[in-house]
This record gives sequence, C-alpha cells and structure tokens, in this order.
Amino acid sequence: MNHASIASIAPSHPLRERATANSRTVLALAALVAAAASFGTPLAAQTKQGNAPASTPASGSGDAIIVKMEQIMFPDTKTVMRLESLFDGKKETYEMTSFTRDNNQKVIVRFSAPASMIGSDLLMLDRNVWLYDPKSAREMKIPSNQSFGGTGFSYGDVLRLNYSDNYSAAVLAETETSWTLDLSSKQRDAPYHRIVLEVSRAWHPVSGKCYSRSGELVKEMHWSKTADAGGGVKPLVVTVTSPLDPKDRSVLTIVSETLKTYPPNIFNKKNLSARMEAHY
Repeated sequence: MNHASIASIAPSHPLRERATANSRTVLALAALVAAAASFGTPLAAQTKQGNAPASTPASGSGDAIIVKMEQIMFPDTKTVMRLESLFDGKKETYEMTSFTRDNNQKVIVRFSAPASMIGSDLLMLDRNVWLYDPKSAREMKIPSNQSFGGTGFSYGDVLRLNYSDNYSAAVLAETETSWTLDLSSKQRDAPYHRIVLEVSRAWHPVSGKCYSRSGELVKEMHWSKTADAGGGVKPLVVTVTSPLDPKDRSVLTIVSETLKTYPPNIFNKKNLSARMEAHY
C-alpha cells in the first residue's frame, strides 16, 4: 500500500492523492465490522438489498456471551499476525506483531513488512486509535472505522477491537451449537453500526455480518482454522469479503501467540516511538 493507509489522515504525506483514491474506493463498503453471521435458528427475513434482519427478543445475556468470548479470543499476549489482501486484482501482504492487555482494551501493533510500513505503528487506548508517522515524528488520531489501506479491514479490525466496550449484545436465536447475537453500537464512532454475530458454544466467533447506519450490508467475516498457536485454542484465521465484489477478500492470520502481560504504562502515545515493550 506504499504508506497510503496513513496518507489520508496525514495532510503532509506525499502520497495523499493515492490514499484519497483508496478511501473513496473503500468508502463504498461503508462503516465496517468485526464480528459475525447468522447460523442456527432463522432470523427475520432479509431484503434483497441485504438490509439487516429485524431484531427479535430472546432470553439469555448477549453481553455475558461476548465477555466470555473475548476472554478466550483476547488474552494478554504478544501475537504475530499476517494480513493478505486481494483488492482490485492486486495482492498486498502485511506482517505485524501486536502487544495486548485487558481483553484488547489496550493494543500496540508494530509492522515488520512491507518496508514502507515499518515505523508506522498503531496504538489503541480507551477506544481511541493513534497512528505514528515516523517522518513527522507525530502521533495522529484516526477513526477506528477508517479503511486500512486498500484492504477489506478497518483499523479497528487490524487492532482486533474489543466488542464489549463498543457494542451492546442481545441474543437473537440459539441452537445446541451456537448463539446468534445482535450487536448494537454504543457510540457513533464505533467501527460498525450493527453486527450480527454467531458465537459457538465453545465461545468462538463463527461468522458475522456487518451493517452501516442505513442498514446496508457492508462486510462479511468468517473465522476458521481452530488450533492453539500458543494463546489457547481458538480460530486463527478470519476472512473478510465484500458484498460489492466477492472476488475481493482479505485474510488475517494469527501466526503465533505468546501469553504475556505487559505493564499498563507502555500503552501510551509516546511509546509508539520509545518501544518500551522490547524491555519486557
């Protein structure tokens, strides 16, 4: 992406025009999601345009299911990840390492590839996303729902945004194998206005449909390859597709995880340049 992912929010960046073009392309996807689809008991019928199914009351605590899922999916870890994106016929590959604590309420992401992304690291803290621009040596606040370059992921997706802080969950349906949840955004700046998420009885996300504020389906997610990469058994691969063009897809893979609790003081804007996590 040749640094295009930060150009749209860094006016001084020389590749701003390319980033703006990327943003226009990805804005067709609307405000993206990070969660789930609907298996099991049928939901209310969807329109031909892919509008969100109407919410129906059901028993059980959707919020409690999400919290339990996050405990399994988001332990305190050092995680090596790879993101591969096929968009407009072009393939991009990114390699990164994340440092997380408090069920992904605090996250640092360091890029190791491509070379153009090295140093352009990310911090998520208190639902705010910050990006470090090594050329200006400045930290810049960016929207979590902004597209990550030309990929199908938003910055919130790459940071593996914490759901329980951003969404209220209600149970739409349940079977012997899974729950279907309706996640409604708590704040207007949440990455997606609504997510319909299927969670298995093993507390793993299965699939998800993400909707814009107007009710348009903008993204679908599917989790796969359940295994233990060092941080416990969980799905290690999430694939994102767009209803606008099924040929475009982005795949985020957990390569390895190391269980480790980093001190809270490293999760601050200044550490984007200081890199204090290397000392722990």
